[in-house]
Amino acid sequence: MRAYKHMSLGMPQFKTLQEIGRGGFGVVDKIVDSNGVLHARKTFRPPPYIPESAHNRLRIRFKREVRIQAELGGNEIVPVLFSGLDADPPWFIMPLAEKTYEEQIAQDRASGSVDIDAIADILNALDLLHELGYVHRDLNPKNVLYHGSHWKLSDLGAVLPPLGHTVTLTEGTVIYTEHYCAPEQRSDFHNAQPAADVFSFGCMLHDIFGTQPRVPYSQQSAEGPIGLIIEKCTELNPARRPSVKILRGILLETLVEIGGHCKVADKRSEEWLERLSSIDGWDDDSFGEFARFFAQLNLRERAKGHEGDWVYSSSTPFLTRLPTKALIEIVRRKDGVANAIIEKYCIWVRETRFLFHFADTVCGRLTAIFDNGDAAFKALAICALIDLGESHNRWYVMRCMLQRCSAASLTRDISRRLAIEIKIEKLENQFRRCVEEVSWDVALLSQDLRALCE
Repeated sequence: MRAYKHMSLGMPQFKTLQEIGRGGFGVVDKIVDSNGVLHARKTFRPPPYIPESAHNRLRIRFKREVRIQAELGGNEIVPVLFSGLDADPPWFIMPLAEKTYEEQIAQDRASGSVDIDAIADILNALDLLHELGYVHRDLNPKNVLYHGSHWKLSDLGAVLPPLGHTVTLTEGTVIYTEHYCAPEQRSDFHNAQPAADVFSFGCMLHDIFGTQPRVPYSQQSAEGPIGLIIEKCTELNPARRPSVKILRGILLETLVEIGGHCKVADKRSEEWLERLSSIDGWDDDSFGEFARFFAQLNLRERAKGHEGDWVYSSSTPFLTRLPTKALIEIVRRKDGVANAIIEKYCIWVRETRFLFHFADTVCGRLTAIFDNGDAAFKALAICALIDLGESHNRWYVMRCMLQRCSAASLTRDISRRLAIEIKIEKLENQFRRCVEEVSWDVALLSQDLRALCE
């Protein structure tokens, strides 16, 4: 469990400054401690429209919210600093956010640009929540807060725990925000699944890109290529919505493409990108021709107009556009041609510094190489993932890497191979930092990789 202080023992004194919001069945105040540090305190206070007969059940849910947020809080969820769950009314204290995502959306629309890193942070937080079996059920821009240079989820009062075990509020009483609520939540709120959060996320995308007023519980859209993604997120049938893992790659690549950040200028590269769409039908001669083209790529090339940038996602524009599908087909060849291509791709990853959101996209491609490759490809991919996650301090990348280092998913031979490669590449310290940064349970690692942490 994340470290936080329960009740008031050794707790600093606080002064209430002003009310700054209401969420679910609580009120949020800005407070200041004796050292002048600002915080936010949420206190249990149900709105007037909820009958008193439901308050005891709501109080139970409020306490559960605090415990869940305290357990998950940190990198992707706003942390709990102090709490008084036995007080009347119960309360908890968290860091004061710099702004809400609602404010960021207003800034994006006013400037005509989109903070892609913010969208990537939200997707990563949802991914973590869903991996642990939770569903937020009240995702909206006011519940996404900027804290510690990252966007994090908050207001977990409506979160559905694993296996659907939840506390019924009272007859017909639910807590959600109508303009972001999936249609299935309207009829069966207590059994909402992760797809409900994807619908809410699609509504948030509509806030950014949409031009028409939104009708609650209906499919949304917008102009341009982002419109199709919004339509898929807000499908009325939850089974037709993409998972967060699938959505991440599609959405981030589309946003980068819309911004013109990955434009390929030379004709030959553009031709190969077009030919890659049919790579599953290539013969050996086509692969050989592609390998020769790939071999002459300059890994230090920058997109036109960004040649002087030292941190830029469009290092070697062709490689920023190389689709995951193509990498999978190359890996599946399991021959010298494939090995040469994948090795160069992984070298490019390790020698390049990406914008945060593009690091997540590259991570998706590296995990595809790992998941579809043999021991040699897995070794190349895992080393690139370690380097990418540690050098960018990107928690999502670190978790993806460590998930693939588990005892449950590796044979002993592959486990040994990975450990040897990590040592040869002198990545032991980076590997340990990844484990520490995301508080990974070392016991889950394979025997050989666990030894690197000792």
